Amino acid sequence: MAAKPKKNAPQHVPAAFETPVKKPIAVLQYVLSGILALGLIGWGLDSLLGTRWILFAGIALGGVSGYYTAAAHGLTSTKPLPPKGGKRPDEG
Repeated sequence: MAAKPKKNAPQHVPAAFETPVKKPIAVLQYVLSGILALGLIGWGLDSLLGTRWILFAGIALGGVSGYYTAAAHGLTSTKPLPPKGGKRPDEG
């Protein structure tokens, strides 16, 4: 007979679904990736159009959008997120 798994045994969670260990590092990753992505797009558009300002606008917009994405994921708040579904802990 095969052993039955215990109900309270920790389950393996794939790495893609794990929460970030350190929130400040995750926020920094979002901001830097936004700066890099939109900066590269701005650099490419500057090269095609012969301008010099789109790169700087892309860098600024990338930083703002990266921070906005981190805030939308709840990484910039210090208070815990409310539980989703079910009853609240203070409800009997």
